[in-house]
Amino acid sequence: MPFAPARVLSNLALPSPSGITVRAFHDYLPPGTDPSAPHPEFARRALRDILPLIPSAERPEALIIASPEYLPIPSDLADFPGMKILLITDWNVCLRFLPDLCRLFDFCFTDWPGYRMLRRAGIRNVFHQPLFGHDPAVFRPLGLARNLDVSFCGNLNAGLHGERNRLLARVARWTRDRPVHLRQAFDGAYVEVLNRSRLVFNYAIRGEANMRLFEAMACGAAPMVEASNQEVPILFQEGKHYFRYHPDRLEARLDELLSDPSRLTAAGEAARAAVARHTKADQIRSLLEFAGRELPGQRGDDPRTSKVTVPPAIPEPSAKALAKIRLLGSTYTLTEAVAEIQALTPTLPGLDAETLPATLLTLLEGSPDPMPAVEAVIERLLSDGRQPPPVAAFLRMRLEARRGHWEAVLSLAEACTIGLDSIRAPAGESPADRIHRLRGLYSRYYPPIHLGKGFNTDINRAYQEDLGGSPDPAGGQRSGEKGHSAFARLLRAQCVEARAHALCALGRAAEAMACLDSLPEREFISVDVRVNRAQAAEAAGDFAMSKREWEAAFAERPLDTKVWDILAEALMRSGDRPALIAFFEDILVLARAFLPGDQALRVRERLDQERRAAESP
Repeated sequence: MPFAPARVLSNLALPSPSGITVRAFHDYLPPGTDPSAPHPEFARRALRDILPLIPSAERPEALIIASPEYLPIPSDLADFPGMKILLITDWNVCLRFLPDLCRLFDFCFTDWPGYRMLRRAGIRNVFHQPLFGHDPAVFRPLGLARNLDVSFCGNLNAGLHGERNRLLARVARWTRDRPVHLRQAFDGAYVEVLNRSRLVFNYAIRGEANMRLFEAMACGAAPMVEASNQEVPILFQEGKHYFRYHPDRLEARLDELLSDPSRLTAAGEAARAAVARHTKADQIRSLLEFAGRELPGQRGDDPRTSKVTVPPAIPEPSAKALAKIRLLGSTYTLTEAVAEIQALTPTLPGLDAETLPATLLTLLEGSPDPMPAVEAVIERLLSDGRQPPPVAAFLRMRLEARRGHWEAVLSLAEACTIGLDSIRAPAGESPADRIHRLRGLYSRYYPPIHLGKGFNTDINRAYQEDLGGSPDPAGGQRSGEKGHSAFARLLRAQCVEARAHALCALGRAAEAMACLDSLPEREFISVDVRVNRAQAAEAAGDFAMSKREWEAAFAERPLDTKVWDILAEALMRSGDRPALIAFFEDILVLARAFLPGDQALRVRERLDQERRAAESP
């Protein structure tokens, strides 16, 4: 019988497998604490404050820290006397911190794509474990008629789910008069939608088996999974438990599957039977039993002596690494964040030189109010000569852009771009050596605070490429642009965008357009090449080009209502009423699928208005 810790403490409420007690931090609150306060898992607590509150009979043998990308980690983690386990869910959000963070734990578990990538990067104590599952008390057949051909209930944020949104827009256009549900639903309404669905559309953000997959299967619906998914084929059988689709023939695949109702019914029933062993409690038991088998004495392999393989020049993790994680993932006001940084700084040698300037700049840019005291601190930190030249130029460029000093922005953008040659990758550089060389730059450029989903996605995607490469659109591996790392390419793209904004502000829109032509489209989410080109063309008075760029932006972000509004204005300005009517007919389909009824009604009213105007003499 595999050994597993019988008593587990976690920062997050997790299900308790049979015979194992899992208690959360918020089960042990100090006297006088309001137990009904929302989101207790976000409380910033230390183990020295929690452990004395635990009765001796409940003393934990293992500590689980879940979702480090969103939840704070105790600063005294190293003092926990038992096994320490990290559950990495959205590694695409916190990837840059994982090489340092994983070495603070005995075992780290994540999905199959994350496991493969982190192992290639030399992190030896990371293991594969599906971290999602379902709650069988909630997700179960309700005996409802399956009267929805396709459903999707999930996040439509364009910064995180651009490709999924484009596919969902195609689903909405394909539906015609078919019964579908393509908008968010929660709690009981969500379970009802799954129970009414023949097919559940899915597109995972990391190629993982995500929560929607398990929940749909538990409700007896047949999931549609993108063909590139890496983890689902390991757990389930394609054609029996789920159906694969290629994005380039999505509509044809929908037609094919829905033409055979008995096939969908059989797949739903098989899926429900197969997913029964993948409850959330089962996943927790599985990883605890694995950790128990790997304990020192079980195989003679002490995980404490076989953690991350890193170049010897990298120092051992310190409170500084933990401080970064403490800041990661939470929403702050400027005052709160600066106060916490100031409280941490005296005990964190080197924090000023590494991360404080970028952190303060990011927070400053999120505030519309003037902050002269913060600007003064940034000026001091950027003038001490401790920032590498390209990063110092980049940070100062952002500060001068906030002040509207556009000539200074042009000069600093050029200095930053020239400085990129100093971080060019040597020939034959390994991923481990590249990350060792770049880790200080990542720390200085990307602050230890989770702000801006598009930028956050870009920096972690760049880090992933620098860890071991990422597929390029042609199916090969990117090796860097002229020897530049992904980090350098992202830094250059940000500089080009800043230069284009400055040129437009100085009335040199044609130069801005030429500048933007050097950027690849859709390489970085946070640098919206299409929108920048459209704005520069409009500033230059080239409204025809501006309209073409907004049309291209709409094709890339079909569910972005801001793009809808701007493109409608561009079409009105062009005087092309047939094109305007066709556009409103298209977005009416999208509005009915994804927006509340009152917003869809407004689109319909605008369409009717344009049709009447076209018919009048």
